[in-house]
Amino acid sequence: MLGAAISSARPPEVTKSIDERLYRGTQEEIEAFVIKRQQLIKNLITELSEKKQLPESNKSQHSITSITDQYQGVLSQYRGLLAELQRKHPLELEKPQIKGPPFTLEEFDQILKYEKLINIVLSEKERQFTLINSRLNHLQKTAVELLSEYSRVQKTVQEDQLLLYETFAKLLSLQCEYALLHIRKPKLETQLTNLYGRRKAADKWIKKAFRQLTVTPEDVKKAQQIYDQRLKELKNTTTSTSAEYQDLNRRHLIYETRFDKIAAKSKANPEKATSKSQENLQIERERLELILNALTLRIHLIEQQRLNKKTTLDKSEYRLDWLKSYAEESRKNHLSNFIKTWSQHSRELDLSLEALIRTTSETTLARSNLVHKLAIINNLRTATPPGEKLHKVNNLGRQAKKTIENIDKLIFELSRNSLDIQNLKFDIDRVLQLSKAISSKSERVRLWGVLQFAELKKSTLNALYYPLFSIGTSTVTMAVILRIIVLSVLGLFLLRLFRRKITDLLEKKAGMSTGSINSITTLGYYISLVICSLIILSSAGLDLSQLSIVLGALGVGIGFGLQTVTNNFISGIILLTEQSVKIGDYINLKDGVIGKVKKMSIRTTIIRNFEGVDTIVPNSDLIANRVETWTYGDDWRRLKIPFGVSYDSDPEEVTKLAIEAAREVDITREDFMHPLRVFFEGFGDNSLDFSLRPWCRIAFLQSGSGITSDYYFALFKKLKEAGIAIPFPQRDIHLSSLSPEALAQLKKLRLEGEATDTTP
Repeated sequence: MLGAAISSARPPEVTKSIDERLYRGTQEEIEAFVIKRQQLIKNLITELSEKKQLPESNKSQHSITSITDQYQGVLSQYRGLLAELQRKHPLELEKPQIKGPPFTLEEFDQILKYEKLINIVLSEKERQFTLINSRLNHLQKTAVELLSEYSRVQKTVQEDQLLLYETFAKLLSLQCEYALLHIRKPKLETQLTNLYGRRKAADKWIKKAFRQLTVTPEDVKKAQQIYDQRLKELKNTTTSTSAEYQDLNRRHLIYETRFDKIAAKSKANPEKATSKSQENLQIERERLELILNALTLRIHLIEQQRLNKKTTLDKSEYRLDWLKSYAEESRKNHLSNFIKTWSQHSRELDLSLEALIRTTSETTLARSNLVHKLAIINNLRTATPPGEKLHKVNNLGRQAKKTIENIDKLIFELSRNSLDIQNLKFDIDRVLQLSKAISSKSERVRLWGVLQFAELKKSTLNALYYPLFSIGTSTVTMAVILRIIVLSVLGLFLLRLFRRKITDLLEKKAGMSTGSINSITTLGYYISLVICSLIILSSAGLDLSQLSIVLGALGVGIGFGLQTVTNNFISGIILLTEQSVKIGDYINLKDGVIGKVKKMSIRTTIIRNFEGVDTIVPNSDLIANRVETWTYGDDWRRLKIPFGVSYDSDPEEVTKLAIEAAREVDITREDFMHPLRVFFEGFGDNSLDFSLRPWCRIAFLQSGSGITSDYYFALFKKLKEAGIAIPFPQRDIHLSSLSPEALAQLKKLRLEGEATDTTP
């Protein structure tokens, strides 16, 4: 606690969180107010210094010293505030002295460099201005909170408490920082206004210089020499680092094998994880991991060195192409080609820059983690007694330091390459803008369309070749899927066209039957379909050696859910091969379906009955069940036409008439192997029963309906012309239980009926 001796220098009451007298008003007014504040702080420091000599506790003496140091810091801030009031902050940007127009290439480079410097400084000043605004807002909010805290401490605590002095020192420091930034802000705004004006003037200047630029053959020749030199340097760098690159990869493979062995050995006995041997294995494993990281970093370092040479070569190549295009007489056409080519290069530089920034961030994070790990290793080294374990820990620490050194080298190379690519991209984009500006409006529109088409093409290709999923070692992309679809559609079209041509050829030239032609073409179609599928998958980039995996999965699916489909598929192959049933055959199935085979596929068969109804029959039904066919072997079929005549007819005459009637029917066919016959079937209840047995050729029938009808029409006509009656059913009734009166009455009625029939 402080005594009453310092109460005279007690911190005053404060009513404003930010005292505007520190930055508002004339310079003399601000300086006078700052001097008063400095005197107040010096008085507080004097009182605190005198209090140190009093016999206080160590803790109290330490607090007084800390608060005194805070006030000394505030005095330093006030001195900085006074210095800022007198500082002018001039812009150190010297405009190059140019003699043009016309402008030489060297003068154009100076103007371009000047414009680039303006943009760099302007970007930095804009960043500073944004930070100042953000800091001012933060300080203002913090000052309000600190003022509330200071007022509470001043009213609620005792006068001699150190917390009051400490809070007052914080409030003074915050107000001084706010005033310093508030004084610096208008100066920065002036600089930004000046820079915006300079950038606008530089833009007009460089456009004028580009239009009136004179590129001499010597400039092109010099650019060609620089390009050749840079190309030679890249080749030399690649050649000189090739042996080291290969050696690093070889060593990486060796240490990776060792690391795998150590990892497998450490996992062999997990129950002994706390043993000394297991701890040594773990330390060795971490050391090998650091060695692998170090080797990987050195490989990346070589790649970055090559990238640096490649960037330098790109810069010289861009400059050579630009100068050649600009120096040609037909400048506009050549500049158009230059714009098209290097616009694409500029987008590629964007991707390279993003990759470098991402790699730098990851490498920096890895360095932070490794530094933390090195601190843990140092602590472990201190706590480890002398012995084998300490030796391994020391090796681990040395390897960690080497890895950190490699990370530092890689970060340096990454930063250098990022800066080089940024500068190269700025130069390319600026020259591209200037080249577009001197082009005609129609040429700019054309170039815009070309560049947009190129960007669309690139985006489309990226989408097409983006990996969707993998089948074994093959990666499936949208391009692969589209290629399979297009080739499949084209293959199906060609196979069907080829099938029609083969069908016409076999039908016209070979004279084969429709069923045989269908069997041959269908089997050939499906075999060709399988072969084409394999060719399409192979041409699409899929590894057919992985097809066994798909076939295995398909086999499991067949075993569980595709038995019926597979059964019909195999049955279709058997039918097409054996040709027991062909297109055009008339068949009768077990379930009563009768008709003509209209179409046969690998899975089903379509049958059209005599009424024109199509029935789809699975091929397995034609294999597993009994099938009656009218056209198997040959298409001769004998029909049975039953009929009857009266008992008073002559059977010989009836037979003769029936044969004549059958021959009048168009579908009747007969030869010595297939005679026309009439059979006397027997004595019926009301007639003599006969059956006409004509032969016909099923293949030549237009329709199965009306076959027997034609024969009945002919029979009826012949029998009627010959006067042979076709009887209808007759029945005799015998009455034996009637009375004599009823019998007499019936007899009388019969006689009257006969008399009526004989009356002329």
